[in-house]
Amino acid sequence: MHEAKRTIINVATWNGLAYLPNFFASLDQQTDKEFTVTVVDNASDDGTLKWLEQERPDTALLRNFKNQGFCRANNQAITLALSRWPEEIWHDRYILVANQDLELAPDCLGLLVAALEADQELAGVQPKLLAASVKSDIDGRRETERSNVIDSTGIQMSKARRAFERGAGEVDRGQYDGARDVFALTGALALFRASAISQAKLAGEFYDEDFVSYKEDIDLGWRMRRLGLRVKFVPEAVAWHHRSAASAKQGFMWFKAFIRRFRKPARINFNSTRNHVWMVWKNDECGNRIIHALWIYPYELGKFLVAPLSKSSLSGYVAALAGFGKMWKKRRELAKRAKVSGKEMRKWYV
Repeated sequence: MHEAKRTIINVATWNGLAYLPNFFASLDQQTDKEFTVTVVDNASDDGTLKWLEQERPDTALLRNFKNQGFCRANNQAITLALSRWPEEIWHDRYILVANQDLELAPDCLGLLVAALEADQELAGVQPKLLAASVKSDIDGRRETERSNVIDSTGIQMSKARRAFERGAGEVDRGQYDGARDVFALTGALALFRASAISQAKLAGEFYDEDFVSYKEDIDLGWRMRRLGLRVKFVPEAVAWHHRSAASAKQGFMWFKAFIRRFRKPARINFNSTRNHVWMVWKNDECGNRIIHALWIYPYELGKFLVAPLSKSSLSGYVAALAGFGKMWKKRRELAKRAKVSGKEMRKWYV
């Protein structure tokens, strides 16, 4: 396979045919043309593969015979992307991890690339994500309604170790445009420097494949912060996101998360519960957990007490316990490589 252009856009698809025409149309409209696209399909059965073969025959396509989840699929695409550049130029090459249910403004990619080129120490950036919804016109053709309601301006972490999409659900008035430093980048759409991806790998993986999907972006962002890899929010770059699950919000009304627990699909609830426990075990420092105990333990106790009311949540805790050994090995590796002190990390817990 020939050497790729400066940016490779990786998309993991799973029964996303309804979104792909608009997603690819938005890529066609990008002012920055220095990119190629790789799709990893997780055994879609909705016609995704046929559409890609007919409408996007030049797109690099990897096919999984079963749904491998977000983490494995994106790691496959990342491995392929890195193999298409000589390692000595990775610092000036970029990988965009994108969900299938996105539409990018024409200058989105160019602005993200420009941000990484302007600050050579940055490991990754994300755009302003706004909420999108689907509507149909009189001919029954799917169209997107692009709102000015925030989906994500980056991920923040509370003292209770509850991560949330900053600004989710708020009308965008530019209230977060000046606050570019964020704890982590949203998993829906983020541009990473190829060399930083190599540095951020833990146990040989960029995204932890044990997570399968859900909260893998928070886990990755936490790890990158501890390794001293900086990420930022670029408000000038904009994209719209069709989100199937509600974004978490910050505030004293977090008990609503307990209510939402019973409305989530069982698979998501299971992964969310298990992965939250693993994420904290892997990444949090013992000293900081003691310092923030008054925030952490009431929140965790509340979740644990309602877990028996949800079979998927209870199963998630059991699975988390079963995987303790694997996570402990990863925690030890991260601790040996960490460059940022516990004191420095405390500024990220709001």
